[in-house]
Amino acid sequence: MEKEQIVAFWNWFETQKDEPYDALIASVNERIKQLSLGLSVELDVTQTPKVLVVTPQGVKHYFTHAHEVVAYALPIEDWELIATKPPLGMLEVVEVDGISIEPSEVTFMPLNSPEHPDDLAIRLYHKAYVAQEGREQNAVIAGLYLLLDKLLGEESATFDFQYIDFDDMPHPKEQDYPLMQLPAFMAHKKSTRKIAGEKFPKEDIGLLEGKVEALPTLLVVNNGLKYYEFTKSFPYLLRITLALHNTGDNGLPNGNTDELYGLEDVFYQGISKVQKGHFIATETYDKKREMFYYVDSLESIENVLAKVPETLSSCTLSYEISYDPFWVMVESYIYM
Repeated sequence: MEKEQIVAFWNWFETQKDEPYDALIASVNERIKQLSLGLSVELDVTQTPKVLVVTPQGVKHYFTHAHEVVAYALPIEDWELIATKPPLGMLEVVEVDGISIEPSEVTFMPLNSPEHPDDLAIRLYHKAYVAQEGREQNAVIAGLYLLLDKLLGEESATFDFQYIDFDDMPHPKEQDYPLMQLPAFMAHKKSTRKIAGEKFPKEDIGLLEGKVEALPTLLVVNNGLKYYEFTKSFPYLLRITLALHNTGDNGLPNGNTDELYGLEDVFYQGISKVQKGHFIATETYDKKREMFYYVDSLESIENVLAKVPETLSSCTLSYEISYDPFWVMVESYIYM
């Protein structure tokens, strides 16, 4: 999204903010789609100041858009502007497609996996849930997610869980707990993780080999950033692409690779070693090597790019910078 477009949106809202609620909510939601199809707006005009929430409706790829829209907002008198739905102190009955869900009737059970002991996974129970797929099941699940949004806030409900399951009632040997105890359970689970509170956890580098369309692919992945909680401190994704000049029929580097390793070292030393960001992964496939880093600032990226040799014989270097404070674009590497 362009900053000028976002500023124009808020200038327009300034002229419309005193319209009746029904007309205002309809026009604002129509207008914000011109910035991003994934965004919606919720209004609360019953309190002072009035509240406008820009929400991606739980879709991960649009959270960045919500934050960008609010970041470029101009101060609007008597209005509070918020990116993503915040947690609420009290829960009320939610209704979806004619099905009402009372929060006091919702319970949860922690799910534990020996293979992934740090995963945050739960099963939610409500008597209206049905096992058969269809309208009724979809309505109950949507209602339970709405309750999670209200209890935890939209960002936590979307990003904190690795798995959520649903059922109508616990089995006899299952221990469930009231929904209102979920925040305390989550806080305890997070605090006991190996990297809890560590802004620069120890790297855990793994090598993976595979094939894509009959060509081999090599992955070097930092497994030490699973469950990482400081993504907003390193919001810029630097994606470096090396178009390889000398490769074999398999698309992998052929001959002397000293220059390639030297380039990798420039980025690693200039970002990870000086704690300006985190190494995520390197992927080599089909005459191309890509490196992924999350970095704290554009200045840090400029500094490391300035150290790249002007002339390269083994490859052609290009790069892209994306603003991705939730690290959505590299989930497939972090959680593989």
